[in-house]
Amino acid sequence: MIPSITDIHIDELQAKTGLTFDQERRKAIKEFNDIQACPGSGKTTLIAAKLILLAKSWKQNTSGICVLSHTNVAKNEIVSRLESDEYGRKLLSYPHFIGTIQEFVNRFLALPFCRSKSIEIKRIDDEVCFNYIDSKLSWKARRYLDGKPKASISNLQIRYVNGGFKIVVPGFKKTSTSDSYKNLYSIKKAMMKDGVFFYREMFEYAKAYLDINPNVIRSIRSRFPLALVDEMQDTSFVQDEIINKIFSYEGGAFQRLGDSDQAIFSGGEEDSSNSYNDLQLQIINTSHRFNPSVANLASRLSTNKVKLISSQLVNNAQPHTIYIVDEQNRPRVLSAFAQLCGNNLPLDEKHPIKAVGGIGKTKPEGLTIKHYFSNFDKSNSSKNFKPDKMIEYFRKTQKITTCNSDGYKIVLDGIRRLFSIAGFEYIPLSQLKGMIKDSPKCNEINQKIIGIQSSDLNDSQGWGHNIKELLTVLGLLDKYALLTEFISYVAPIAIADNEFVPVNMFVERVNGRNISIVVDTIHAVKGETHSATLLLETKFHEYDVHQMLDYIIGVKSKKPTGVRKPKFMKQLYVAMTRPKHLIGIAIDKSRIPEAKRKVAIENGWNIVDLTVGN
Repeated sequence: MIPSITDIHIDELQAKTGLTFDQERRKAIKEFNDIQACPGSGKTTLIAAKLILLAKSWKQNTSGICVLSHTNVAKNEIVSRLESDEYGRKLLSYPHFIGTIQEFVNRFLALPFCRSKSIEIKRIDDEVCFNYIDSKLSWKARRYLDGKPKASISNLQIRYVNGGFKIVVPGFKKTSTSDSYKNLYSIKKAMMKDGVFFYREMFEYAKAYLDINPNVIRSIRSRFPLALVDEMQDTSFVQDEIINKIFSYEGGAFQRLGDSDQAIFSGGEEDSSNSYNDLQLQIINTSHRFNPSVANLASRLSTNKVKLISSQLVNNAQPHTIYIVDEQNRPRVLSAFAQLCGNNLPLDEKHPIKAVGGIGKTKPEGLTIKHYFSNFDKSNSSKNFKPDKMIEYFRKTQKITTCNSDGYKIVLDGIRRLFSIAGFEYIPLSQLKGMIKDSPKCNEINQKIIGIQSSDLNDSQGWGHNIKELLTVLGLLDKYALLTEFISYVAPIAIADNEFVPVNMFVERVNGRNISIVVDTIHAVKGETHSATLLLETKFHEYDVHQMLDYIIGVKSKKPTGVRKPKFMKQLYVAMTRPKHLIGIAIDKSRIPEAKRKVAIENGWNIVDLTVGN
């Protein structure tokens, strides 16, 4: 029996927490309708509130609530809210489950199937698989794939089709007797024998398990009579298929939350809408994030024509600016935006300023973030953090002011790479944490980590001494030769006044204070709140800002069609809904004629031409 939630329960929670839930949000908490929640709507707060109220009245000891999310970030946000509440903490253990869709599929479907078929799983990791294949690829196969632009070694995977498994060999539509085909096929067979698999392949084993053992669905439904899915818009076709097969049934309590206007992660081989994104959903369109002027401009990029409403009563309109650039002046836009922010943002504003673009990878004939900021390194992106040097993990922790455990996890990720480079088997982060906790040198290891975190990481000699001591307490000093490159010192990027700034950050002094702009990809900043955001035009076959310009300046509202325009709209919507105060956009002068500049000004934009006088 699922506990019911009433307005009285919500009133009690409001009195306890100081939160306020309007009628839209109350309806979402009390019922199990699918929800489209706009950026800054407080979706995580709503989910946590609902879970706490359910937990308070939950009586079943062997059946629980299943909460699924697309990413670890979203999962951790929910968990952190529940940890702070006496009832919420009950949901963090049996019989409940809170995790990513991948974790759920692995635990309850894929791994049980593999155990039943004696399929050994040693490592589930896309990067490990890619490196495994790359290291064994023959020169003939490599040359063959180079001539097939759409074929990637990442697609060398198994698929469950018509009741059986088959190996998909990239670049080949059918079985071949060629040397290249034989090489790729043999690599895949060796991977399977060694127990190395892609994340995506676990869903194939899950499909097989559901196919041959229908009772597993009844078992999971009995264990989890109630399921909530966060970030539903980003689920792939196969994830959507499995989730619906298990949880969407007559009499089941099943609720999906997300924002189909922000569906920018699903794609690739399964470039298809899921069942959630194609629906007309109950909408929460009031945002606590941005001011009314940002809401007005960003609404133009809503695929579902959601009219965003700011909860802020005062409309402190900001000089949202379109910067006109050319090839010579593109790098100037960061300085111009820094000046704009320095002159207009509140002095006490703590949220970051970011410049974002759709394409981060260097492309010879394209337009990427590096054309605006030549130092940009995608490997140091906030959600793709995998630097070349161990020291960068510690530098990253020095920037974290919110939670010590976040910094510790970053260091553990670096230590995990130390063990991997040293030749050890893959160690999950949770297992590494347990190994350190159980180690007789636990205190020494943690003290050394804390010591390095608080040390001067611009001192090469000090770093050399500290990292050797860390290797010693970890028992890795004898692997020093293998680790030399990864643990070697590298200086941070210096700016003129001898202060140091991290990679992917532009800094300029404005009105006596440093204005720092973090440069990143649009995908990396999804879910974030910025004080101001600068959108950099990039090119993926076509120029994204140019393709969306008529929507941006308010002269077009019909939903775009085709292959790329709908994707561009969602990516730009994500970018334009990050900032609280201020939006900037950079576009090439050849793609915004004089007539459209005038329309832009009439419809709420300032225009600054950085090509004039140069």
